[in-house]
Amino acid sequence: MTGEFGPLLAALGANLRAERVRRNLTQEAVAGRSGLAVTQLARMERGETDSGISKYVRVAAAIGISPVDLFWNVDLQVGGEDR
Repeated sequence: MTGEFGPLLAALGANLRAERVRRNLTQEAVAGRSGLAVTQLARMERGETDSGISKYVRVAAAIGISPVDLFWNVDLQVGGEDR
């Protein structure tokens, strides 16, 4: 996880994983439902990749949550500036 978006991606990934675990879903199940590879989902959960909003939306749907839930308690300021 590098760059100015690292903390944001890490927070999104942590929320994604928490919601998946809360619903007793495996990475394999969510990957299958969302059409992503397990390795891609794992990297998203670790905040190692900026996968694009469409993949986060697909994963949220696969988990059964609103994409907005992924942003719970996430600081949206990047690089010290409002964007």
